[in-house]
Amino acid sequence: MEWTVEIARGIGRMFLHPVFYFSIIWVLLAGFWRIKRERRDFLVRVHTIFLELRHLFPAGILVGVVLSIVSILLGLTIPLKLLFIVALATIILTVIGNARLLSAAFTIGIPLLLLSSFSLFSFEWNFLGPMDSNDLLGASVMLGLLMVAEGFLMLKNGLKDVSPKLRTSRRGLTVGALQTKRFWLLPSFLFLPSGVLTMPFDWWPVISSGSTGYSLVLLPFLLGFQQQIQTELPEAAVRRMGKNVLILGLLVLMASIVSALLLPVYAAIITSVFALLGRIWIAYRHRIRENNYPYYFAPRNSGVMVLDVLPDSPADKMGLKTGEIIQTCNKVKVNSKEEMYQALSKNRAYCKLEVFDHNNEIRIVQGALYEGDHHELGILFIENNQMGQTNRAI
Repeated sequence: MEWTVEIARGIGRMFLHPVFYFSIIWVLLAGFWRIKRERRDFLVRVHTIFLELRHLFPAGILVGVVLSIVSILLGLTIPLKLLFIVALATIILTVIGNARLLSAAFTIGIPLLLLSSFSLFSFEWNFLGPMDSNDLLGASVMLGLLMVAEGFLMLKNGLKDVSPKLRTSRRGLTVGALQTKRFWLLPSFLFLPSGVLTMPFDWWPVISSGSTGYSLVLLPFLLGFQQQIQTELPEAAVRRMGKNVLILGLLVLMASIVSALLLPVYAAIITSVFALLGRIWIAYRHRIRENNYPYYFAPRNSGVMVLDVLPDSPADKMGLKTGEIIQTCNKVKVNSKEEMYQALSKNRAYCKLEVFDHNNEIRIVQGALYEGDHHELGILFIENNQMGQTNRAI
């Protein structure tokens, strides 16, 4: 009966958490800003304002259930004062860096490093009170688990509905890029080291905080990532970064468990520093690659490169993909927007394209056109415009 009551209370506590409501408001704002940028670049909205909101809950809830099971089995505890700082850090880092800084390495690692340093050097803030290093052992393990979840979500959900954008290269040319941005809200059950619950098993909790009573709380952890990709196809970049974050998360998890068993006094510091340095290194390596490699989404001497296609458009239904190069339209060779329009006008009921796919092989893409959309296939592509001119969707 006590567990049933505590689970109900834990769920209710999530709806009192500011991060829950902040996440919803912020992703709606992110959708508004994205549409504003898309209209500026292409004079068309690519995705609806609810794109980010649509991805906020489903994947995060599923991963949160798995995290809850693991955290309950391990009996992971997090002190209330750490929860307060994590919530504050999540909101501040989101406002400062949008989804770029929403890695658990930052939102959990920075507060964990801060409090563990205070504990180690016996420094106290009046509103924080005393802190024991054992109180942070559960948070160290949770940091590793959240980073594993972050890498998994990047691999499984990070490529859905990327957003195209235009930018100016170092030589003043108009080039394209694809922005991957995702927010995930992971509600996960954890224990507070105070309450009416007692140990249900002799071996529980695995990572002990020294408390004899516990209470449950359902915490909404906000995770995310944001990267601009301009030197390769987004599949390759996101897969590489997702694997790197997943491997780093596993290493952080191992480090947290080993250090909790061997060096409990320094476990939180070791884990948080390792997570922070590793995540910064992954982001740095991606940025160096983007700065040093040639642009992938750039005007070509032959054909028209597809930067993106509008959802549910004729181009989407015909199976055109980002990065493919259109060579001919209705048997007419095309190298620009004007030539595409002219070729499409030759046949108002049907469109046949020859494109180079990602393997540099020719394939035929064709489909029927209907009255009113024969000149609007839904293709976003790159043209080398003069400054001040705008690329339009075909």
